[in-house]
Amino acid sequence: MDTSEELVTRTTDAFLHTFHAQASYISKAPGRINIIGEHTDYNFGLSMPCAINRWIVIAFSPRKDRRVQVVSKDFDEYLNIDLNDSYKPDSDWKKYVYGCLKIFSSIQPVEFGFNAFIQGDIPIGSGVSSSAALEVAFMNGLNKLYNLKLDDLTIIKLCQRVEHEYLHVKSGLLDQYASQFSKANHFLVLDFQNMSHSYVPAEMDDYCWVLCNSGVKRALAGSKYSERVLETQEALKHITKKFPTVNHFREIKEIHLSAIKDTVQQKRIQHYILENKRVKDALDALKENDYTRFGALLSASHISLRDLYEVSCEELDFLMEQAITLPYCLGSRMMGGGFGGCTINLVQKNHVEAFSKHIKTVYQNQFNKSTEINEYYSVDGANLISIQTCLK
Repeated sequence: MDTSEELVTRTTDAFLHTFHAQASYISKAPGRINIIGEHTDYNFGLSMPCAINRWIVIAFSPRKDRRVQVVSKDFDEYLNIDLNDSYKPDSDWKKYVYGCLKIFSSIQPVEFGFNAFIQGDIPIGSGVSSSAALEVAFMNGLNKLYNLKLDDLTIIKLCQRVEHEYLHVKSGLLDQYASQFSKANHFLVLDFQNMSHSYVPAEMDDYCWVLCNSGVKRALAGSKYSERVLETQEALKHITKKFPTVNHFREIKEIHLSAIKDTVQQKRIQHYILENKRVKDALDALKENDYTRFGALLSASHISLRDLYEVSCEELDFLMEQAITLPYCLGSRMMGGGFGGCTINLVQKNHVEAFSKHIKTVYQNQFNKSTEINEYYSVDGANLISIQTCLK
């Protein structure tokens, strides 16, 4: 029984124990890793993520009244409200859940309440998008519960509104897109300018993806994430003023950087240009099975995120620098919004144990704390499961 099946079974049992009734169905959504293409999504760039074998699982059943009861196993907390009453969430997970409910109800009248039980195995605050998985699983669950039949793209756009309106983080769509649309054994290649995607096989012969958790918790709402969004938007304004033929981020070339007088904004745009090119180059390297080139692009991405976008931290830099000293690690970079979380590393499969041992030792010696190291594989995106299927 794999992790997903175990989670579904435990969640089904926990729902029954908590609410003394059988759930109607399960909504499940995975976390994600982003191979390359960081801090590009909110400016209509390119990215290459995939969903991973860690999930948020939510059991649902409708109620006959207008009460909503949601239990979070991982936070050992619950949300209990009446749809007629005003409510102000007092913790982040409740903001996500309540935000999903309010955003959904803005397009579909919610006439009855429901019970829900949430649990998962996605590491929280480590950069593998537990929050996006929660949004996606919950929004898919509401879509089923109220029979609205929203399409996948609409669902993830609603999830993004939750980030913007309830968490006040001006995030892009990368995390939700990967959680909803991913396909097992493939990477997604996302183009946020035209909201399109394609798939490329993710099998890499003798290599695998290993994540090293810095243990530094990411808090995007309180970080400089939104500041980066504003900096790049201001830079675009300067460019379009001097170069009227440029109307969009993807039309920016290095020759246009001269229009930006602010050196910080200039660095942000330079990263954006180079990172989009790295996504294209990584796709070519993957198609050619050139993993040495692929790894070098990862490391170049980290340097760009560190020096030009300035979203790294001491711990992430150390993990990356140590990883690339090892001959069986072809590349490493920080992953996610930054300011903590994980590095992603391209490591030879038969050297994962040696890689883990070395990184754990040097990290403990340097920072006097441990690092969690995980190997992940790609899985399908979000889906709904009937309770009858769970009970088979």
